[in-house]
Amino acid sequence: MNKIVILSCLAVMSAIAQENTSGQPGSSATRAYPPAEVRILGDLDYGHSRTMAAYSSGPRYRAFVFSGYGGDQVAISVRGALHATPIVLADSSLNPIASGSTSLSVSLPNHGPDMEVWYIITGNTPASLTVQLRKVGHQDAPVQAVPVSTR
Repeated sequence: MNKIVILSCLAVMSAIAQENTSGQPGSSATRAYPPAEVRILGDLDYGHSRTMAAYSSGPRYRAFVFSGYGGDQVAISVRGALHATPIVLADSSLNPIASGSTSLSVSLPNHGPDMEVWYIITGNTPASLTVQLRKVGHQDAPVQAVPVSTR
């Protein structure tokens, strides 16, 4: 199922990339990253790490993709020489959610009951970087009190 989600997401990204006419790079503060400027290096599962190869020509950003549910609490860490570029967690539309320098702990936003695709993005730097993803918990939706009739 992971492969199907990734392939579907890549197809959507390709369609969006064809519509992008602004040419403006994404900002980790306010805008989505342009899909044409993000090279997806592969998928990453909870409890695993993967290495991004050193700088290569091509898109401005590199990313790993992972699947998770809203409310999952994740910890992301990056190790590598010359790591001066922030890491960014983005949603399935490449909208930034959170950023950090070498580590990041976040509760994934809950957009519904279905599993979603998330991106760990960093700049295309001249260094090899190792990205580790861990699920550290799950934040359940708050329980709402239901009024009880006293008739």
